[in-house]
Amino acid sequence: MFIPKIAYVSGGLTKMSETKRKRLRRFYESIGRVCEAEGLVPYIPHKYGDPKLLAHLTPAQIDRIDRLAVTQSYLLIAYVGDATTGGGIEVEMANHAYKPVILAYERKALEAREISRLVRGNPSIRDQVPFDTTREAMSGIKLAIQKFEAEILAENLPDILSLARPEREPRLF
Repeated sequence: MFIPKIAYVSGGLTKMSETKRKRLRRFYESIGRVCEAEGLVPYIPHKYGDPKLLAHLTPAQIDRIDRLAVTQSYLLIAYVGDATTGGGIEVEMANHAYKPVILAYERKALEAREISRLVRGNPSIRDQVPFDTTREAMSGIKLAIQKFEAEILAENLPDILSLARPEREPRLF
């Protein structure tokens, strides 16, 4: 049985110009391609709940869809270069579900103290990727994923799927 390692790509899409929204969609899709190259299956929320393209979905539906996706993910990669309520909620959902988080943001925004210390201090944060260019962001995210995977392998945890395969059929009542 194949269980995919899902990388939830988090970032804002609400309360911005259509030009910026298109640019961020491309950025999130670039993160998705990095994830795929590293053997992860990207979950890119705007494909399932974009506030403009899928405006018919209710707030409750979006909460349910995204909550399930975050809690079933292997890790969350969050772009926090723009303040976003939803992105902060997703990082905290990841924390409560014991999911590791990689943050990405523009270096100049960090230097200007425009990146929330609250989100940067979240206990689920495993790595942070400050960047100046999209290419640098993708390279940093790739390295952060590789570092995380190496840390997981170094923990030498048992294969939980092998634990679920009993030698014989379980007894029924």
